[in-house]
Amino acid sequence: MINQLNQKGQGLLEMVFAIGILVIVATSILALAISNVTGQQESEVQIIANNLSREAIEVVRSARDSNWLAGNTWDIGLVSGTAIVIFDPLTNSWQIDFDFSDQDTNIYLTNLGVYTNLPAGNLTVYRRLVEIYNICLVESGGNQGQEIIGELEQDCSPDQQKVGLKVIAKVFWNQKGRDRQIQLQDLLYAWK
Repeated sequence: MINQLNQKGQGLLEMVFAIGILVIVATSILALAISNVTGQQESEVQIIANNLSREAIEVVRSARDSNWLAGNTWDIGLVSGTAIVIFDPLTNSWQIDFDFSDQDTNIYLTNLGVYTNLPAGNLTVYRRLVEIYNICLVESGGNQGQEIIGELEQDCSPDQQKVGLKVIAKVFWNQKGRDRQIQLQDLLYAWK
């Protein structure tokens, strides 16, 4: 008889341990699922920011190429400084604006699924800036020949030749109370 009483208590103890293990496993699976969804959302936001940054560089590249195709000097409208790129969905055209306010850096998502700086549609979490710096060619003395210097915020001096632009596109956003930023850069030269 003593043996049967011990088995009944032992079955209750095994059930408590089994329930505890199930709770731990269920909690772990739930935490993993929440972490996966959070990571997916952060990744999606970062991919959009990356594409907005690449798009800004392509706008500057397109302006350079359009100048060449029109038979103009390659850097018309591409001065050293900070700018925003604006897409107008009505005219399907881009503009580089060096005279802007802080509010102009906001990015909106139109009903057509197009991102723009124009206040049309829903305000997104993104802000975008483009920094353009001159790349100049400098004649060096002696056997050195020529040297390229970059990141000049002003025009090249008279003894320097402007040969390109360093374009830095920055996209900023706030996610879960943390400021985030993506920065891409490219060098665009005056070579066809």
